[in-house]
Amino acid sequence: MANQYERSTKKPKSAAFKIVTTIVIILLLAFLIVLAFFVYKFFALGNSIHNPLDRDKSELRKKAVDVNGDPISIALFGIDSDSTRAADGGGERSDSIVLLSINPDKKKTVMVSIPRDTRAEIVGQGSVEKINHAYAYGGPKMAINSLEKLMNVPVDHYASINMDGVKELVDQAGGVTVTSNATFTVKGNSYVKGQKYKLNGEEALAFIRSRKEDGAGGDFGRQERQQLVIQALANELVSVGSLPKINQIFDTLGDNVQTDLKISQINSLRSKYSDALDNVDRNQLEGQDAILDDGLYYFVPSDASKKEVVDNYRSNLELD
Repeated sequence: MANQYERSTKKPKSAAFKIVTTIVIILLLAFLIVLAFFVYKFFALGNSIHNPLDRDKSELRKKAVDVNGDPISIALFGIDSDSTRAADGGGERSDSIVLLSINPDKKKTVMVSIPRDTRAEIVGQGSVEKINHAYAYGGPKMAINSLEKLMNVPVDHYASINMDGVKELVDQAGGVTVTSNATFTVKGNSYVKGQKYKLNGEEALAFIRSRKEDGAGGDFGRQERQQLVIQALANELVSVGSLPKINQIFDTLGDNVQTDLKISQINSLRSKYSDALDNVDRNQLEGQDAILDDGLYYFVPSDASKKEVVDNYRSNLELD
């Protein structure tokens, strides 16, 4: 009888409670579906962009670095896809080359732009040419070997991106804000040194490629603008504002990026090296332009400038 009494005195759940419970369940299921989708996209992205190098470590390293807190050296290649050159059987040349030494303990990144016309030994090709030819001849491995020979610094990992992909990524990130390093006009847009500008994808690409326009500063100005846009784009891509377009961003990255970094290493860079990536010391090689015996135009870095840049780079890697 007691059990019957207890059952009879229990109040039926209200309609409002049932509605709230249903909503909570639906939201939870939706969250799990979205989470599963992002996990799938995250690992699918890792598989699509992963292009490992056939080596365990740089020959200039005594041991392999651990992307879990060790100072690390990364080469970034901006690849200029040229349909005409591709049709003729030519490879993709590196339109921009940037070296990064990232030290999480010092919370500092040293960024060095290498002019694409720099005269260098192309390791594995047996020639002395413009450094950007190395990528066309032998992809990232030959480009890295040639960079290490030129600069005498280890390159632990690399990432390359099609420059057309930069345009898409800037648009998907909602644009990038940069402070112009020069006063010049390119493709109908004028920039004043020291002023900030919000650039869309097309504008950003023109901004980083400009070098011959009056006031643009030639290759040196161009290299600095590449650094400015790379840093601004990286900040935008990891911001909360990019989340609504994360699917498109992942697809664009998958179509345009290659790296030897595994997805777990990329995640470690994001989480453990972020403070260092926020503090960037930008460097450029100084030297002279010259037409040499082969009749071609080159950039020839000065020994003094190269030594200063290399010493700064190696110091941030905590190398003797």
